[in-house]
Amino acid sequence: MKALRVQGTLQAIEPVVKFAVQAAEEAGLDDKDTFRIRLAVDELATNIIMHGYLEAGRSGDIVVSSEVADDQLLICLEDNGATHDPRHTPPPNLNAPLEERPLGGLGIYLALWAVDQFHYEHDQNVNRSVLVLERPCPSFNP
Repeated sequence: MKALRVQGTLQAIEPVVKFAVQAAEEAGLDDKDTFRIRLAVDELATNIIMHGYLEAGRSGDIVVSSEVADDQLLICLEDNGATHDPRHTPPPNLNAPLEERPLGGLGIYLALWAVDQFHYEHDQNVNRSVLVLERPCPSFNP
């Protein structure tokens, strides 16, 4: 498992996203799936920094790690910011006119939509978000 630790600031978003893109490339994901994981990681990292650290008056690191399994790519984001399970973010009303929509929620909606599976847990002051993308089956060559 590879890992990267960065300070939970807005400047950390770029290296976190680059780490996830590199993991997707190493996992053999195509451009579409690489974009999906990039979108999800970008949105989740931004929310960790903005809401979990800055708005909560906290500071800390983000640890992003990756694991390539036979049939999946797992990307894990860990932080010690304010606790928030992204799955509990109400989905945006996409049918409402823009001027009637409240701010927030669209990024998390897109992040969770972009991956095949999403898991969240809070354990001993650590928030852990695990994003899973299915990998294509390797070619069968008898």
